[in-house]
Amino acid sequence: MTNAHMQTRAIPVLGFAGVGRATFAVEYEAAITQRALAALQTLQWPIVGTEEVFMDSQAARGAGERIQLEQADALIIAHASFADASAALELARAVNRPILLWAFREPGRVGDRLWLNSLCGANIAANALQRENFVTHYVYGDPEEPAVLQEIATFARACAVSRKLRRAKISVIGQAPTGFYSSQFDELALARVIGPTIAQKDLGTLFAAAEHVDNARVQALTEQAAAASPSLQTLNPQDVQRFGQTYCALKDVAAEDRSDALAVRCWPEFPSQFQVMPCAAMGRIAEDGIVASCETDVYGAVTQLMLQYLSGKPPLMADVVAMDDSNDTLTLWHCGNAAVSLARNGAEPIMAGHCNRKIGVAGNFPIRPGHVTVARLGASNAGFRLLAVEGEILDVPENRFQGNSAVFRPLGSAKSLLDTMMAQGLEHHVIFAEGSYMQELEFLAHMWNIPIVSR
Repeated sequence: MTNAHMQTRAIPVLGFAGVGRATFAVEYEAAITQRALAALQTLQWPIVGTEEVFMDSQAARGAGERIQLEQADALIIAHASFADASAALELARAVNRPILLWAFREPGRVGDRLWLNSLCGANIAANALQRENFVTHYVYGDPEEPAVLQEIATFARACAVSRKLRRAKISVIGQAPTGFYSSQFDELALARVIGPTIAQKDLGTLFAAAEHVDNARVQALTEQAAAASPSLQTLNPQDVQRFGQTYCALKDVAAEDRSDALAVRCWPEFPSQFQVMPCAAMGRIAEDGIVASCETDVYGAVTQLMLQYLSGKPPLMADVVAMDDSNDTLTLWHCGNAAVSLARNGAEPIMAGHCNRKIGVAGNFPIRPGHVTVARLGASNAGFRLLAVEGEILDVPENRFQGNSAVFRPLGSAKSLLDTMMAQGLEHHVIFAEGSYMQELEFLAHMWNIPIVSR
């Protein structure tokens, strides 16, 4: 994994505050709050807050204002005991971030008094917070329970991704190709629901800038690329030159716009006017931590950002091009836009001419095996929706189709997944990244109030 990718992973900043009431077991309230904060600190993420238990709304408001100044991604309210909803509301209003309500188990013996009534306190807070339209989640259990900490961590990662997407910017270079309605997008709806903003760019301007990129810079880039893919040196020198110019021009657009992602009209003008396919250049820029979607697919670019923020690894956009009933798999393919770090272990990430256009430069290698999450932010007549499914990329040494192929076995049935995609009219591009992120994606869909499609 490159440093660029590590820098793009979303690292949560956690707000923390305890609430309680003096009529319960005060000493135990203080102890359980200290234990909760200590457990969170083992995640090694920034935490804003103290082990103090707030028993009135005014003090809670002040704590919330301090947490808000540090721009926490999520607010964890630890219910040290029962409390009415006023303190939780003041915290939430001040911080204005998704809320996780943490309720603890009762410590007393059978027949003893109710020491905490923590769960009821979380329940009353959930009611009030949701009536004020705050995003809430709850977890029940003590700080030493691994499943409890894991659920908190998952929620926090989703909150961090949501916040990064709120700040993200996408440079859109050109318009969607004719008839590619699934690449069209609603800029205002995207900003309102998910958050990213758009910078529109012209293809002709990009080509002109590419023509004038300093040749020494192009040469340095192509030498670096050839070190990872020696086959690049066997290609037409003009194609290699155009590859380098395209990469540099795309990188410059991202820098000028301060963009996190590119959505590129990769044909027909690239091959017809600039005599190159930009596939390998887009894969190369992915190694720099800047996602690049084909065919001006903006929602696809958002999905790539989502998975990159979760994984810290380059995702890949692909088409579903084949199903094999005999081994319950789908082939995910695209024409050569994969980052070279996704190549099958021990294999050279081959560079070649484009499979259809017969000009360079495009990747021509299979994707390495492993557990992946496949996702897709899309839109229906009812609004946004999010496809999310996990599965395995099988270890297939031969590239099934020229370009980049991955043989994917989903959890569940391949046919069921394909049936769902067709029946619900999902977009033809899906995106996948190494790792398991179903829970985070489910949390994100909940935050955005959009349905999740699994199969």
